[in-house]
Amino acid sequence: MIRVSHEVLRKFSTEVLTRVGVPREYAEVVSDQLVLANLRGVDSHGIIRLPAYVKGILEGDINPNPKIKVLSEGTSYLLVDGDNGVGQVVALKTTELVVKKARDSGVCVAGIRNLKHIGMLAYYVLKIVDNGMVGLVTANASPNIAPLGCKKPITGTNPLAIGFPVGSRPPIVLDMAMSVVARGKILVAAHKGEKIPEGWAMDKEGRTTTDPKEAIEGILLPFGGYKGFGLAVAIDILCGIVLGGGYSLKMRRSFYSQGGVVIGAVDVGVFRPYDEYLREIEEYIKEVKTTPTADGSEVLLPGEPEYRNYLDRVKNGIPIDDETLKELKELSIKYGVELSI
Repeated sequence: MIRVSHEVLRKFSTEVLTRVGVPREYAEVVSDQLVLANLRGVDSHGIIRLPAYVKGILEGDINPNPKIKVLSEGTSYLLVDGDNGVGQVVALKTTELVVKKARDSGVCVAGIRNLKHIGMLAYYVLKIVDNGMVGLVTANASPNIAPLGCKKPITGTNPLAIGFPVGSRPPIVLDMAMSVVARGKILVAAHKGEKIPEGWAMDKEGRTTTDPKEAIEGILLPFGGYKGFGLAVAIDILCGIVLGGGYSLKMRRSFYSQGGVVIGAVDVGVFRPYDEYLREIEEYIKEVKTTPTADGSEVLLPGEPEYRNYLDRVKNGIPIDDETLKELKELSIKYGVELSI
C-alpha cells in the first residue's frame, strides 16, 4: 500500500483515457470524478475503475466520444440520450442542464438512458448543491442484489444520493447503494486479499460468504433486508421501466454497466427565503451534533466522514493497494503514460 498524490492520479487517468480515444475534455471529466471519489474515501468508485473503463472502450461497449441528445424537454424536465457514452460526461452535461432549468423554473428533473457507468453519484449532487439547490440523483444498474437464499441476483445496487447546501459548512450529502456495501468495495477487498464481513454477500448457490471473489461472482445482500430490496426494486422500476433505461435483469453484469439515471434539482427559494433556510439548517446541525451519546462519541452527519477523508487525502495522498497499483502500472507500460510515484 502506498499513497499517491491526487494530481498525479488525475493526470495519469486523463492521459490513459486520451490514448484509448476519449477526447481530452471528456477524459478530464472522468478523471476528476474518479479522483474525487478516492479523495472522499469512496475507493470503490475511484481509480480502481480505470482499467475496467479502458477495457469497456477497447471492446466497443463504451462510446468514448458520445453525441449527447436531448430527446424531449419542458420548462422543468428533460430526457437525454447518452449515445452509449462515457457515463460521467453524459451525467455531468445533464446536471448542468438541470441546474439551469431549476434556476429558471424552481425545479427540474431529468432522465438519462443509453449510457455507461456514471461513478460516484455524490459528484453530481455536489455540483447541484454548489448552486445553492437541493440535489438528488439515483440510478439502476446490472443485477447484483437479491434477498437471502436466492440463487441469482435480481436488481442492481441501485444507488441514491441526495444533498443539501449548508452555507459555510460542508454540505450534507447522503450517497448510498441499496446493498449492504457497494460491489466496488468487495472488489477493493479482493485487491487487498482481505475477507469480507459475514452478511455482505452470498455465493452463486445463495449461501453467505466471506470470500470477496465468490461475492463478486455471486450475489450482494440488500441493506436492511426486505427494506433495502424494496428500495432497489423501486429504483429499478423508476430508472429502468418508467424512464426506459432498461431494468437490471436486462443488463449484462460488468463494472461499467448502467441502466437509467434520474437527476433532480430544487431551488430552495421556491419554498422559502434562502437565508431563512440556511439559518434553520444551521440550527438543525447544531442540535444533531450536540446529541449526547452513551460513550461520548461524536454524531456524524451524512458527508462528514467523506469530507474528513478529503482533507486528509488532499494533504497526504490517496492510498492505493498493491493490486490496483499493479493494474495502473500495466496501463502505464501499455500506453506509454508516466505514473509518477
